[in-house]
Amino acid sequence: MAEYGDCFYCGGKVTEKYLPREIWWEDRLHIIENVPMGVCVQCGEKVLKPNVAKQIDSFLMNKGMPMKTMNVPVYEFEGSAA
Repeated sequence: MAEYGDCFYCGGKVTEKYLPREIWWEDRLHIIENVPMGVCVQCGEKVLKPNVAKQIDSFLMNKGMPMKTMNVPVYEFEGSAA
């Protein structure tokens, strides 16, 4: 398990979890599952280690075959800002 410092935003404890990461790349939404990241137990802020971010970038640049594809509905917000 990786070591993380305290949360940059609130100072809370950061623990490692494996979560999906959503990334817009070349005008398309990509989801990478089971990404190790630090999550603040107090405010929920997420942080990636630099080597994990580099692995994700490399993965997206090499355009491997996805394990599955999903359709995502898109809506336009029509309310007013309050």
